[in-house]
Amino acid sequence: MQIWTCASLARSSYRMATQYRYHVLVMLLLGCTVLVHYSYDVRYLLSLRLEKEYEGGIQNDTLRTSQLTLAPNTTSPLMSAPGEEVLTPSGPMFQRINQNDAWVYSAFFDTYKDKNLIRVFGMQPHALQNSVFCHLGFKHENYTMEGKRTLLLDTHGYRLRVVSYECELADDRRPDYVSITWNTSDSPTNSLGVLYPSSLKRNFTVCYAILYNFTNYKQIIQSVEFDRILGAEHFFVYNMSISNTTDALLRHYQRRGLLTVMQWPLPISEIHYQGQVLAINDCVYRNKGVSKYVAIHDTDEIIIPNNHDNWGDLIDQVNKDYDQQKQSPQSHEKLGTYIVESTFFQDRPNASVWSAIKQNYSISDQVERLFENYSLTVFTDLVRLQNAFVGGRQKSIVRPEMVLFPDVHTTITHRPSATDVTVRQSLALVHHQRKYSSSSPTDIVETTSLRFKDKMLPLVNETYSMFFT
Repeated sequence: MQIWTCASLARSSYRMATQYRYHVLVMLLLGCTVLVHYSYDVRYLLSLRLEKEYEGGIQNDTLRTSQLTLAPNTTSPLMSAPGEEVLTPSGPMFQRINQNDAWVYSAFFDTYKDKNLIRVFGMQPHALQNSVFCHLGFKHENYTMEGKRTLLLDTHGYRLRVVSYECELADDRRPDYVSITWNTSDSPTNSLGVLYPSSLKRNFTVCYAILYNFTNYKQIIQSVEFDRILGAEHFFVYNMSISNTTDALLRHYQRRGLLTVMQWPLPISEIHYQGQVLAINDCVYRNKGVSKYVAIHDTDEIIIPNNHDNWGDLIDQVNKDYDQQKQSPQSHEKLGTYIVESTFFQDRPNASVWSAIKQNYSISDQVERLFENYSLTVFTDLVRLQNAFVGGRQKSIVRPEMVLFPDVHTTITHRPSATDVTVRQSLALVHHQRKYSSSSPTDIVETTSLRFKDKMLPLVNETYSMFFT
C-alpha cells in the first residue's frame, strides 16, 4: 500500500514541479523514502513479535504428533474453491495397509472392559474381512499378535467404512509404535506412534468438522471467539484443503496456543463426508485424559445456553436436573454425552423489528457496522425455524473417557454403564447459522446470542487487529 501511494505521488510530482518550486518535488520524494523505511521497520518488528508468539504457541499446543512416521504422498490434487487458491496439505498422515485399499491414521493406548489395548483408527472396504495382525514396537524388541476389528456404524452406503483395529496387550509393557498387516509374514507398510493419555489440562475443547475447500475465514473467527466466551480453551481442526487466508488465520491461532491443526489429505474419496467420523474419533481420543469435555460441532454452529453464561454452568444444571429425575445425587456421573438440539438461524429480522432489537440491546450504528464488517451472523441472522431438529442434526458435548465411538451428531457407542442425556431446549440450542429453507410465517426471532455481544466484540476486534496488522 505504501509503495502504491509513493508511485501515485511521483506521477503527480511533475505537475506540481511545473507550478511550484523544485524543492516541493524533493520533499515529496524524501517523504516517500521515510514512509517506505518506516513500513519496513514496522514489518520487521511485527515479524519478531509473531516469531515470539509462534514459539509460545508451540509450547502451549498439546499432543502434537510430529513424531509420527508418515507414508509417501498419495494425495490427488483437489479442486480449488471459487475466488481463491486452495491449499492442499503435504506430508499425509494416512498410511496404507499393504496393497489393500485400507488405511490407518492414528493409534492410542486404551483400556476397555478392564483390558489394556492399542486402538488404531483407519478406514477399509466394508467387505474386507482379512485377519488382523498387530506388530508392536517396544524399545528393545518387536512383538506380533493377532488383533481384532470393529467397523463403526455407517448407514450412508459408501464402499469404505471407518474402522477400529484393536491390539490387546498381554502384559504391562507399553509399545512405542504399532503396524497393521493382514498376515504375520507381511512386511508392514505403515508405522504409527502410539499416543498415551496425558494429564488433565482443560475443561472444554472443541473438535471441528473437516475443512474442505474452505475459504470462509470470518466464520472461523466468529466460532472460535464465541466458543472462547462459553469456556472453550483449545480447538482442533482437520485440514483437507483451505484458502491462503484461512491458512494464515489457523497459523495465527496456532501461534497463540489456541489451535491444533491436523492435516487431512484423504487418499481416497469413497467414504462418507471426507471421513469426518474418523476425524471426530481421532479428535476425541487425542483429548482423552487431557480435556474434561469435548464439544463437537461445525464452524457455522454454536452451542448457546439460553440463560447460563457458559458451558460449565449449563452442564452443572443438566447434571442437577438428571440427578433429580433419577432421584440419585450421583446419577450424572454416568453421563457420557450431552445432546443439544439444533435449528437453523437463516434470516435477518425486518427493519422495524431490527430497530426495536437495537434499542433493547443498546446496539449503536457503529456496533451494527462491526457486525456487518466482521460477518457476525450470530448477531444479525436472528430469525430461526420454529422447530428444532431431533435425531438428525443435533450436536454433542462428550466426556472422552465415557464414549467409545463418538459421531457427528451424537455418540455411536458408549463405554460400559455410560449413557447420554438430551439437553432441554429451554436450556440451550445449537445455533446453525446458514440458510436451510424458505421463510415461513411460523419462523421465530430469537435474540439469545445478543447477551454475549459485549464480551464477543473485544475478542473479535483483538483478533482482527492482530491478524491483519
